[in-house]
Amino acid sequence: MKQRTRTTMAVAACVAVLAACTTQDPDAGGGGGGDGTVKTGAGVTADTITVGMLTDLSGPFAAGAAIQVTETKAYYDKVNSDGGICGRKVTVEVQDHGYDPQKAVTLYRSMAAKVVALQQVLGGPTSAAVLPLAEADGLYLGGHGWAGVALKYRNAQIPGTTYSIESANAIDYLVGKLGVTKGSKVGVVYFVGDYGNDSLAGAQYAAKQNGLEIVPQEITPRDTDLTAQASALGQAGVSAVILAAAPGQLASLAGVLAAQGVNVPIVGNTPTFGPSLLGTPAGPALLEHFYTVTSIAPYSVDKPAVQAARELYKSADSDGALGWEVPLAYGQAELLTAALKGACDAKDLTPEGVVTAMRKTTNLDTKGLFATPLDYTDVAKPPTRTVYVSRASRDAEGGLKVLETFEGPNAKSYTFG
Repeated sequence: MKQRTRTTMAVAACVAVLAACTTQDPDAGGGGGGDGTVKTGAGVTADTITVGMLTDLSGPFAAGAAIQVTETKAYYDKVNSDGGICGRKVTVEVQDHGYDPQKAVTLYRSMAAKVVALQQVLGGPTSAAVLPLAEADGLYLGGHGWAGVALKYRNAQIPGTTYSIESANAIDYLVGKLGVTKGSKVGVVYFVGDYGNDSLAGAQYAAKQNGLEIVPQEITPRDTDLTAQASALGQAGVSAVILAAAPGQLASLAGVLAAQGVNVPIVGNTPTFGPSLLGTPAGPALLEHFYTVTSIAPYSVDKPAVQAARELYKSADSDGALGWEVPLAYGQAELLTAALKGACDAKDLTPEGVVTAMRKTTNLDTKGLFATPLDYTDVAKPPTRTVYVSRASRDAEGGLKVLETFEGPNAKSYTFG
């Protein structure tokens, strides 16, 4: 049974590590209180704080997951060299679920009692399997993708907005900026499950408001040849396509559409792009037609925290692959670090104490990692509805050039059931 600890020491409205204001009581000591006594639980000893990552090092998102593991470990190495958190060194335990929900559940059960928080559970289906278990345990869960289902869970911290809001923004951008007109058809190619279905829901909502027709095409992570789906979209006469899948599916879709002469914008959700795609036969089509809407800043963004993320990654792996996963991993670590410090300040460095500190967070300025300040006080609402809009570019590090930040009218009005 979850323990719901209420502390009389208020954690202030935003978290010190990122925001302009502070959660630190000016009269409290560095260990979280005047007498230095901090309540601890799973994953915390007198010397260490252990956080976990359940990631995909052998499945469809393996390349990006490896980048995130490198950046996350480098981040906490720097935290430790700067004195740690709450007088303790942070250690990171990493396990590979291979994008398999059953394996993710097994690994979660072996890890839950050893960590104070899960820095990441990568992937929609794996996160959906683990989220109820983590809620029952009162365990913080970050880095779980952007599926709207996470808004049911008090312990889940979405790193930005949801796939549904991303896709509502994509539709609004297609109409407002890329010339898609009322009565047009827009294809949505999507993984079946919490990731793709959430993306589809946002696209359907915004399409209805804009007088567009959605042409849905279901796929699975095992589908790497999208010839049939591309042909169906071409026959339907779509004016644009939204993709909620992985980089492998993007390469196939863009290449086949171009070969068939279907030269329309392709807008991807956050996980769809990898810069290595620009060196494949699909590269020319991507450079001409691919856009992406993301909560996290692309690698090339000229913002202070993104610059810090790049520098840290290059120092950890000078020859490593580049991509949006670098600022994402840095941003996820910043979010958890903020919650850990808030829990320490409140003298409750238990799993539930970390969740409570996270839910006190409002107006969190991440210095460019996310498109706007973040507010986690309302479980049922995403912390932002604004995205970065980017397009493929050989001239931008990481392969994406940011065009603008954007919040469309239907992304703003979209409601969650």
